[in-house]
Amino acid sequence: MSELEMVRQVASDRLIYMRLMEKCINDMDMALLSLKRDVAEVSQQVASRNEDLTLEESDEEKSDD
Repeated sequence: MSELEMVRQVASDRLIYMRLMEKCINDMDMALLSLKRDVAEVSQQVASRNEDLTLEESDEEKSDD
């Protein structure tokens, strides 16, 4: 095997690893975006639900007055 072929083989191997890492990073970015959207949706639903709730005094608080 010539030196040029060896250099090409090493470069090819490095490219494969770079592509794998790039795919992994893209997958993590997509998962993070999805998680952020889901958390925002749940937060909005909780906030909407809590708008309609009112706190009632407990029996202990009523007796203290």
